[in-house]
Amino acid sequence: MSAELARRAGHYAVAVAECLLEADLPVTGIQSCGPWHDTDGAHLDVEAAISFTQAFQDQHGGGDCGLHWAATSSWCLYTADKEDRYLSDVRWPGAGLLPEPRLVTAFVDAFRLDPGGAGSSEQPSYRQDGQDIPTLLDSLAPYLPAQPHLFEEPQIRFADLHRRAYENRVRQALVSHTSDPLTHLHLRQGELTALLHLLEYAESSNPSALNRLLAADLGARAGRPPEAAETYKGALQEANHRRQTP
Repeated sequence: MSAELARRAGHYAVAVAECLLEADLPVTGIQSCGPWHDTDGAHLDVEAAISFTQAFQDQHGGGDCGLHWAATSSWCLYTADKEDRYLSDVRWPGAGLLPEPRLVTAFVDAFRLDPGGAGSSEQPSYRQDGQDIPTLLDSLAPYLPAQPHLFEEPQIRFADLHRRAYENRVRQALVSHTSDPLTHLHLRQGELTALLHLLEYAESSNPSALNRLLAADLGARAGRPPEAAETYKGALQEANHRRQTP
């Protein structure tokens, strides 16, 4: 029962993470766990979490910052001071135990605009710790994957949508501004080389034609006049091809 609760809570977190990614938020991972006991022996209910990039955390206090879902009080967005890892501020959307992913996304957007004004500082209570487990299981069921044989585990499902979300961002960036003027961004050779190393690392971790072609385009263009951009544009051609392919 504990494992199944953790799995379903994880898939709910994936659904929320997918909506956040579609809104171009910098999500990095999801976690979930079933009922468990902490080091003091206290019983804790089902939980899930969504993490963000360090750059996002730096914008909101410089310490730990993320989304946490508890099966008693729903989502909260927490932040911590740079000096420690303890929570210094927590905001609750107050939208029910299992708010739709779009509502959680709207809450995060509101937090980014006004951290102190988004949601409430009062922790709500929607169910008792450890109670109504069958009802909770049924409530989480709609968020299970449509193809369970492919994405039985939430982490695998998240990894797939995370990869696709960022590939889609790259593709849209390449094809949506094809008439944009060339930029005059001055890079030291070492900075360009560092960027190419990062693209190569990304390619080795998650093979992608767009990664490979973008690295080739940038490398071929280095040290050449601006019009070289019209010659070396394999990544743009690949992005256009993918946009036109059903």
